[in-house]
Amino acid sequence: MINLKRTAVMAGLVGSLLAAQGSASAAPAVKEEASVFVNGRLQVEVLTVNNRTFIQLVALKDPAWNISYESKKKTVIVSSPSNQKTITLKAGEKTAEINGKKVAIDVPVTVKEGRTYVPLRFISEQLGGAVSFNKEENRAVIRTPSGQADYTTLMSGDLTEAREVASRLELVYEDSFKPLPETGEGFTITNTYPKGEALRLKRDYKGMTWYAEVNKEGLLVVKWQKDSLGEKSESGTPPKSFGEAVFFSDNFMSELLVYGTVTADGKATELGRISSEGNGGMASALAVPIEGEIRSDAVAGTIGK
Repeated sequence: MINLKRTAVMAGLVGSLLAAQGSASAAPAVKEEASVFVNGRLQVEVLTVNNRTFIQLVALKDPAWNISYESKKKTVIVSSPSNQKTITLKAGEKTAEINGKKVAIDVPVTVKEGRTYVPLRFISEQLGGAVSFNKEENRAVIRTPSGQADYTTLMSGDLTEAREVASRLELVYEDSFKPLPETGEGFTITNTYPKGEALRLKRDYKGMTWYAEVNKEGLLVVKWQKDSLGEKSESGTPPKSFGEAVFFSDNFMSELLVYGTVTADGKATELGRISSEGNGGMASALAVPIEGEIRSDAVAGTIGK
């Protein structure tokens, strides 16, 4: 889903963030851990040692990459047919093999508690991924090739396809926001977009409403949250009226998508339904074309363009 620029400009910043020390048993000396996102998802299984960060191998699964791990030899093999590259990394060693040739690295593979952590920046840059670092929010954003394709679609592609990507994004809370606890129950997620847009939405789930915006990194950042149950409280700054809008309600238990339009005064009209049974047995889509809509929020010149 992009083509983030593989920027050498960020090399110094990201290098200190995503490089790795040889031993995972060294005593940590961390000021404040940076958050790490892979393809828009926050990574909770991140190993930080002496201000160095390791990412789990499983986080890098991508159709464009073939990844295998030989447990007896503690060796990771990653290949990219499109780039015609095969990289072999062995736990604890500061050398890698690229197409059979040895290359010195300062970021060895680390195995801890049966989990394999890899030098993310080295692999992503060698195989066609991308890394950027947001200094203000202290976070690294990484994209595999499919993540890069999604990013391009999200920021400047077809409206329906962009909404499909946006619907699958996790909500991101930045440090300045105080999230409310979720107390309700439910099996339906509704995403509502202003007419012609994909980069702003309201998400309703379990009696909670979020307003969020896609930032230039392709993350869906929460700006406002309201609890319609419980204490009926809210946090953040309420959004301005969407005016005319469209909605897509996904009942993930029955794999049913209900979609329609919303008038400026809030009247919703259902336009149709799609189920997995009527979709070739596949899971239902999260967005469909709405007649008369033309995308109005495509962003030119974003990272990866």
